[in-house]
Amino acid sequence: MAADVSISSLSIGTYSAPRSQPLREDGKGASAARTGAAESTTGSAAGSATDTVTLSDAAQQQVQKLKQADTNVRRHEAAHQAAGGSHAGGASFTYTRGPDGKNYATAGEVPVDASAESEPAATIAKMEQVKAAALAPADPSPQDMRVAAQADATKLQAQAELRRQGGDGGGGGDGAAARAAAAYGAAQGLGSGAGRGAGLTV
Repeated sequence: MAADVSISSLSIGTYSAPRSQPLREDGKGASAARTGAAESTTGSAAGSATDTVTLSDAAQQQVQKLKQADTNVRRHEAAHQAAGGSHAGGASFTYTRGPDGKNYATAGEVPVDASAESEPAATIAKMEQVKAAALAPADPSPQDMRVAAQADATKLQAQAELRRQGGDGGGGGDGAAARAAAAYGAAQGLGSGAGRGAGLTV
């Protein structure tokens, strides 16, 4: 059992608009951009009055950037969800109100269950899917990469345990366990100090 390496409630897909597009005003710099399949009209638009307002060229350019960011954010998160299957939760988004009065998704994340299973073989299969979910977007964020590394480390430990259970060569199993421990330690370091059971955002 790899209960000591259980990581739960990781979040993948945290994505915000690229820095070249100053779309967010909350000062929170998310590490990855989220892509979406549809433009966000969630939230209260300024009503039909906005339909009659003529936007300046600068405002129109900002709206276009917001629309593109919204599309990218939703697509990014959808990729995480599709690859994560039953291990991935629903996407959540952070919105920015554009000069047209509409809200656009400019950041998002998808939680993924990356806890170890009771059986090593099940853990290995699960970690492969978690890694696939983390790396599913065309533009994985640094946090996505950390979640993938965490999944690899957990998978290595499960493989070492599976070898021990099968009685395959004591020396080889010990070497695999040492490598797994080292990989897990490295992944923990990448997680910015997040401990066991902590949530990560990619």
